[in-house]
Amino acid sequence: MKKNQVKIWVGCGIFCIAAVLLSVWHAVTFNDSRLVAPMDFGSYSFNVKDLPMLLSISLTCVYVLALLIQLFISIGKSKRNAAKTNMTRKVNPKLGFLGLLGLLGFAGFWSYPVRGDITPFVFFLFFGFFGFFYEGKLSGTFMDERFRENTARAQLNTYKITFSITLIALVILCQGRLFGSLEYTLIATIIVLSLTLALGIFLPEYLLYRYDHDGQTEEGGE
Repeated sequence: MKKNQVKIWVGCGIFCIAAVLLSVWHAVTFNDSRLVAPMDFGSYSFNVKDLPMLLSISLTCVYVLALLIQLFISIGKSKRNAAKTNMTRKVNPKLGFLGLLGLLGFAGFWSYPVRGDITPFVFFLFFGFFGFFYEGKLSGTFMDERFRENTARAQLNTYKITFSITLIALVILCQGRLFGSLEYTLIATIIVLSLTLALGIFLPEYLLYRYDHDGQTEEGGE
C-alpha cells in the first residue's frame, strides 16, 4: 500500500479505538454501564443510550474486516508484480506496527470471565503482522538463485516448527479436560492455534531476512 493509504488506515484505526473508549465512557457515565458491566444478554432490550456503544463496536468490526480484505488484496497484487519483475514486493516496514493489534487478544482474559466471550483470543493471530517489518527490509531485492534457496529454506523450517508446535499442543490438549474444564481446553486450543498461525506468518519473513543478511555478511568477509 502507498504511504497515503497506510496513513488513512492507521488514522481509521485510531478513530475506531477512540470511538470505543468514548462510548465506554458514555455508557459508564450516562447509561449505568450497560454493555460494559456484566449483564444478562438473554433478556437484553434495546435502549437508545446503547447506540454509541453498539455503533463503535460495529464500526471497529467493519474496520478489522476491511483491513484484512485490503491486506489480502495488496498481497495478491504484490505477488503478481514480483513474479513479473523478479523483484521482491515493496512493503513499508511500518506495516509491522499492525502486529500490535495482537495485544487485543489479551482482552479475552477480561471478556471471558465477564461475558463468556472467547472471540478476542483470535486477535493473537495479528502478532504475525510483525513479519511485515522484516519483509519491508527486503523490499526491492533481486530474487537470484541464492535468495530463492533462502526463501525455500525459511519456508521449510517454518513448516517444521509450526507443525511440531501444533502436534505437541494437540497431543497435550486431547488428553482430557484442562484444569478440569472443557471450556478452558477450548480457550487454550484457540490461543495456541492463533499464536501458531501468527508464528507461521512472522517466522518465514524473519528467517529469510536473517539468512539473507548472514549470507551478505559472509560474502563481505571473504
